[in-house]
Amino acid sequence: MYYKASILLLLSLLFSSQLYAQQSGKPRVIISTDIGGTDPDDFQSMIHLLMYSDQMDIEGLISSAYGNGRTSDIFRIIDLYEKDYAQLFKHNSKLENPKKLREITKQGALGIAPFKGYSTPSEGSEWIIKRAKKQDSRPLWILVWGGLEDVAQALKDAPEIQDKIRVYWIGGPNKKWSVNAYNYIAENHGDLWFIEANATYQGWFKEEKHAHPYLSSKNFYPYFIQGNGHMAADFQNHYQGDIKMGDTPSVAYLLNGEANNPQEGGWGGQFVPIKRSSKRVFHRNTALRDTVPVYSVVEWVFQGPEISIAQDSSCFEMETLGQVWPGYYIGGGQYSIRYSPKKVGDLTYIISSSIEELDKQKGELSISNPWPGKEDSKDFLLGNNWYSDVPDKEHFIDGQQGAQTIAKHREAYLKDWAERWSWLKDSTQKTPVQVKKDNSFTLESTFEKERKYRDYITIAEVQSTAKEHLNIPYDSIGNRPLLLDVFIPRSKKQKAKPGVLLIHGGGWQSGDKSQMHTIAKALSNAGYVAVCVEYRLSDEAKYPEAVYDLKAALRWMRAHAKSIELDPDFIVSLGTSAGGQLASLLGVTNNNPSFEEPRRSNLEFSSSVQAVVNIDGTLAFRHPESSEGTAAANWLKGTYEESSKNWEDAAPLNHVSAEAAPVLFLNSSIPRFHAGRDDMIKKLNKYDIAWEVKEFPDTPHTYWFFNPWFKPMMENTTKFLEKIYKP
Repeated sequence: MYYKASILLLLSLLFSSQLYAQQSGKPRVIISTDIGGTDPDDFQSMIHLLMYSDQMDIEGLISSAYGNGRTSDIFRIIDLYEKDYAQLFKHNSKLENPKKLREITKQGALGIAPFKGYSTPSEGSEWIIKRAKKQDSRPLWILVWGGLEDVAQALKDAPEIQDKIRVYWIGGPNKKWSVNAYNYIAENHGDLWFIEANATYQGWFKEEKHAHPYLSSKNFYPYFIQGNGHMAADFQNHYQGDIKMGDTPSVAYLLNGEANNPQEGGWGGQFVPIKRSSKRVFHRNTALRDTVPVYSVVEWVFQGPEISIAQDSSCFEMETLGQVWPGYYIGGGQYSIRYSPKKVGDLTYIISSSIEELDKQKGELSISNPWPGKEDSKDFLLGNNWYSDVPDKEHFIDGQQGAQTIAKHREAYLKDWAERWSWLKDSTQKTPVQVKKDNSFTLESTFEKERKYRDYITIAEVQSTAKEHLNIPYDSIGNRPLLLDVFIPRSKKQKAKPGVLLIHGGGWQSGDKSQMHTIAKALSNAGYVAVCVEYRLSDEAKYPEAVYDLKAALRWMRAHAKSIELDPDFIVSLGTSAGGQLASLLGVTNNNPSFEEPRRSNLEFSSSVQAVVNIDGTLAFRHPESSEGTAAANWLKGTYEESSKNWEDAAPLNHVSAEAAPVLFLNSSIPRFHAGRDDMIKKLNKYDIAWEVKEFPDTPHTYWFFNPWFKPMMENTTKFLEKIYKP
């Protein structure tokens, strides 16, 4: 249930945070971000940073993107912050002024550093030098969310600032992009005060096993962020609102804990000093017998012809794990390339170049943990203030070293942030609607009922690797959000996939979208984007509101087609029992304006469906085969005598036209649950619209929940859809 107000009350009772500030004042901070570049999580982290700008002196925001990101991406978030600023200011007058934030936003390096690790000064690197040389007893913290290029350039141009700065770097995947800049810093500035968080940061979005459900990555947005200002509206555009924010631990490190002592730990993690950083150098192609630590710097050196190009010129490429990296001529007929692996396992690589001696060379490499691994003569030797991920196994989560040192604080920092989001709650906003829930139709009660007659049945279960995004708002009615769950098949290449909207049953008055998760997982395994939808039931809203809800969900799917990897040209409506009736009604009202509510969201997108799977849903409420009664009357605003128009209007049988979608009828052995089916088939034949029927003998109405019928039901479903879907 979506009770934001009561949840915030719960948070105030459970938690009261104490934010860290250095004894000599707030920490001085420069952010170096690849916002707008290779990973959209920086947008989330930037929003979080600005909402905590009272806790630090922000002296610089530097755009250092590998891809298309520029200062304009930072300015866009500042613009949103400015729109929310007046409301935030009511609660905290110490938050940074948007005008100042714009003044300290600078453009950093564009692209990765060449082999030597530095290039030419940027506005960002020069700003780091200027602020580091400012007369201040406090160190300058540089929180690096992407590449180290501007830090490396600043140290190259002004090495004397080394003792005046402290770096917290979100390494890991950023290290492979910034490997040359890292190599320069570790080789020439090993005495730098440096936190290298290669995996610890992942604890920010790795959930504790017993985390409060409201604080899950998928639920935090709808419960605490949605509807709270302009930044909240933008937040959903990145990972559908799921909490990622892998760079935020660098900020959290300064918010809670003893920043001067990384071994003590706090919201931003706990770290141990390391005296060396792993580096391996090979003067040949490697094989799987060659093992290197994860996050190490791996350098290959190849012999080739002496050519007349400048040293440090890129002249070949190495492809590995679907990405391509530049290699360089280092003079004297030698060529070299560096790489930093971000995960354990084996990798293969192949080299391409116009230089014949290099072209098509290939090799393999084995990656192990923990970092920094066994000592090697090529390792970088570090000073007393270089820290990295805790290597003890008890601090691993899902193979991520040190992640537990952040994850254990997850509840604390998310509750604190939820409180700040509440500041943006409109003072005129009404308390969210508390929806009365009918729990009469559940899987558990249905199973207990049916196994009295068929003791051999079991509840169907499906294992799936789908990417799950739960409780995503797709529309709202006043203060009432409507939510859906998305299951996206995992695939090496992101490509558009057919979609299915899954509609639960329960007599239009009970049931829950979670009852469709098993079917959703089976469909995702078969390559479909499966969306389980919540719609308003009869105790909350009468016909035709549920139809409007479902059509809004279809439009949401198309509006977000790219982010959920959906082919917008093919969406199926699939429903069980009452959901089957609704799925069929969607299929026969394509392009029918009388079934569209003009005040709903995403109206520029179509709500049509290209196929229907009706699992034991009626096609007619008033029919010789039908015996609909109280449940239907409750939804349709009265008995047939009292509301005949609704009874006829809600019947899919009455709307079949040339616009109707092909239908698969999957029925139990109980005739009343497919009332009107045969008459509907006659109408489909009239328009030459495809259909199929499969009846399962000796089955209860709710057979879709149970073995032995679940598997053949899904096989019939996917076979039918394969005939219809033509990508």
